[in-house]
Amino acid sequence: MKKFYITTPIYYVNDKPHLGHAYTTIAADILARWHRMKGERVFFLTGTDEHGEKVAKSAREKNITPREICDQNSSRFSKVFDILDISYDRFIRTTEADHEKLVSKVLNELNKKKLIYSGVYKGLYCVGCERYYTNKELSDGKCPIHQQEPITLAEDCYFLKLSSFQRQLLNLIKTKALIIEPESRKNEILGFLTSEKLEDLAISREKVEWGVPIPWDKSQSVYVWVDALLNYLSGIGWKGPGQKWPLFWPPEVQLIGKDILRFHAVLWPAILLSLGAPLFKKLYVHGYFTVNGQKMSKSLGNAIDAEELALVFGSDAFRWLIVSSFSFGSDGDISQSRLYDKYNSDLSNGLGNLVRRVLVLAAKNKKNSFFPDKSSNADFKNKIAKIWQGYEAALEDFKFETTLDNISDLVAFCDRYVDAKKPWELFKNNQPEYQKTIYNLLEVLRHLGWMLLPFMPSKSDLIFESLGLLGKEKIKSLEQGQKWGKVKFTNVKQGKALFPRL
Repeated sequence: MKKFYITTPIYYVNDKPHLGHAYTTIAADILARWHRMKGERVFFLTGTDEHGEKVAKSAREKNITPREICDQNSSRFSKVFDILDISYDRFIRTTEADHEKLVSKVLNELNKKKLIYSGVYKGLYCVGCERYYTNKELSDGKCPIHQQEPITLAEDCYFLKLSSFQRQLLNLIKTKALIIEPESRKNEILGFLTSEKLEDLAISREKVEWGVPIPWDKSQSVYVWVDALLNYLSGIGWKGPGQKWPLFWPPEVQLIGKDILRFHAVLWPAILLSLGAPLFKKLYVHGYFTVNGQKMSKSLGNAIDAEELALVFGSDAFRWLIVSSFSFGSDGDISQSRLYDKYNSDLSNGLGNLVRRVLVLAAKNKKNSFFPDKSSNADFKNKIAKIWQGYEAALEDFKFETTLDNISDLVAFCDRYVDAKKPWELFKNNQPEYQKTIYNLLEVLRHLGWMLLPFMPSKSDLIFESLGLLGKEKIKSLEQGQKWGKVKFTNVKQGKALFPRL
């Protein structure tokens, strides 16, 4: 059986879950559900990054322990992910014992290979990012993410010989052994590695009370980014150097936002190469949500609350809205008012209206039975095959908005069919044609139930339930579900409106 391992970044526990976190995680969930639909064995990893100076500082301010603040804040993420119906296989926390043990083992291995050495680092440090910046990376002397001036730090630390991987990383990216998409992000990394000399990386900090200690020097704690990246290995159960690679390694896809591109495209593969590990197969980098042209972030005070929006629109509708707003690899500006407009046009007036319309027309038949008729299916069979073809191609290429455009195209096709056939008149004047017409429409709803499953799992179930097919469709393979005109409808119910108008 084919496997599919997909990861999101683990989210910093000191943050409150916002739209950006939801965006990455929903996209990963859609892909995980799609590959399960195809019959693949899937492992979907997400979680929280819980060490570092900011966590310790927040704990002191609240007069609680770092562990307590991590427990409180991590639960916020798991709660929001439950609301969003995220089907992760593991929610990892970097304070878990198996992860911390692996971090120590990896550090010992890198030290044994003489890839780590001691020194003094002096540089510009952003507390918000918990990372050093060069002058070139700053924007008007400020951190490009938090818009704050970094502080100058000088301290004893340990360095990773990251510079020794520059030529190898360049070659891997150029030969597509290391795939970074979309092309613009690949070119960004190639430009960086071509034009700038890769420097060794300071991977430890002094006097950081909340972190994984350097195994041979307890006065130092490992840099949070080295710690965090290793969750992709600990999360699927790797026990450390000398042990075999787990079944799911390497990941087919690692989804990230563009603000952490260099960590994942430079530092992460360098660590994997150091360990002799197979590299991830694809790093896919999505854009930012912006509000009035500014990146959404807690520090700028413009973050949109994902939990609130999910409760307003409903989880499934929110999932549709968030991934259909703009192309996945691009930036896009967003507002709550545009989400309301899109909800009413795409879902209430579009998909939801079609479902309601067809079920009401079907309810005119008191016998509640509709059977296939080969003589009337050719146009629909061809249309469905074409829609499925576009749907699958778009999903494989992470074009979520195109996939949903295919669904909306099918909805519009059916609306035109209803207007042309006028089944309410056929019911009175031509029962055989009425039966054929309603059968075609019910069969389209069944296909829509399948197409919606990765995007709106609860609404997909409601459609199958309205058709009297919930149990039957759930046990089918995707190939069986995609066949046209093989199902008998004998227990159709109207049910509630899928998307009440807001």
